[in-house]
Amino acid sequence: MVTAMATSKVLNKSLYLLSAVLIVACQPPPPSDEPLTAADSASVDNSLSITDDSVTMTPDYLLSIKPTRYQPSLGLQGNIEPIKKIKLIAVHPATVEEILVSKGQWVEKGAPLFIVRRLNTASQTTDPSNTTDEPSSETNAAAQENLSADDTSNSKQQDLAKDTAKAKTTSKPSQPKSDNKTTVKNAQTDSQEPSTTTSGVENADRATNTKPQYNLTTVYASFSGRIEGLYANTGQKLEARTPILQLSDETKLHFTATLPIQAEPQLSVGQTVNFTAEGALDKFTGQVSKLTTTTEPKRLLVSVNAIENEISRDKLLPNMKVTGRVNYGQIEVGVIVPKRALHDVDLTELHSPPYKPLRELTANVWIIEQDQRLTLQPIEVIEFDPSTNQYLISGISNDSLICLANLPIDSKGKKVIVS
Repeated sequence: MVTAMATSKVLNKSLYLLSAVLIVACQPPPPSDEPLTAADSASVDNSLSITDDSVTMTPDYLLSIKPTRYQPSLGLQGNIEPIKKIKLIAVHPATVEEILVSKGQWVEKGAPLFIVRRLNTASQTTDPSNTTDEPSSETNAAAQENLSADDTSNSKQQDLAKDTAKAKTTSKPSQPKSDNKTTVKNAQTDSQEPSTTTSGVENADRATNTKPQYNLTTVYASFSGRIEGLYANTGQKLEARTPILQLSDETKLHFTATLPIQAEPQLSVGQTVNFTAEGALDKFTGQVSKLTTTTEPKRLLVSVNAIENEISRDKLLPNMKVTGRVNYGQIEVGVIVPKRALHDVDLTELHSPPYKPLRELTANVWIIEQDQRLTLQPIEVIEFDPSTNQYLISGISNDSLICLANLPIDSKGKKVIVS
């Protein structure tokens, strides 16, 4: 009995000691004052040493050139507008005799839009003894001003805007037993029939027997389109240069982008443009239709006509903001680099589709030249690849060696020592 009790006490004591040993073994080691030296720690960089005349670095900072082929392109941005878009205005003070259309209405080419009446002054009344055939600007009642930047006849139409609907007034000498009627003849034709001017405004001026000082002008649609703006009412008196109506053909659309004048050699009429519209998921296609240079400031205006198809129809609408690109030139060679190779540049623009800059994006890259000296070389950032988080750049020769270190500006000209 005594022996059994003694054995039990020994076993209990052994278990207690074993438990104590295990608890001590599981405790973490005491803190150490020695710093950690992880090789991949971003905060620890003992592999770069800069002196007054040299920069010592490890091979990890060197990036060999790996050529990559790419297609050069230019970014275009603008707002969708109808190609044909006109605003009709009153050249002289007049009264709106009748408005024949309503806002939002679709009208066909040649449809009457409105009629205006203007009262001539006494000094402009026909002189029965005058047999000259000089044009009289006093028969003008309305003109149209073409706002389309892409119509090849715009310059002519704008020149005619002030003289649209101009007529010639011809008088015959008084004859015995004559009622002295005044005949108003259209300046655009020698016949008695009215004609349509280049701007699309047709004169219908008439002089009555009782009130020869009044003229009527009927204005017709020069193309099919929608009444976008209606600024006057029947019976309203208009001052000179007062807008009356705006007509737009929303079936044929375009946008105009502004580029630096240096881009002119890369572009030509007929080039294909791929673009996207704000708020639309589809991709659209267009063609460069016109290139115009401005003087002050000197810029290049690029007009792009949207190609009408099932994708663009009903999805591409006026006033949409669009962004596109046009390819130019031959295939060129660039280099893929990580972000830390690029300096003095904001890359935020490239981190969203289409991952290409709208305008030329320049940056600096440290290059190790053949004499092992450092130079800071300007380059152009072409594109960002979100799948690899790397950037395509151009402007570096194939025999260059890129330094990935973020060096101070006074490192230029220092010799590189690889340890």
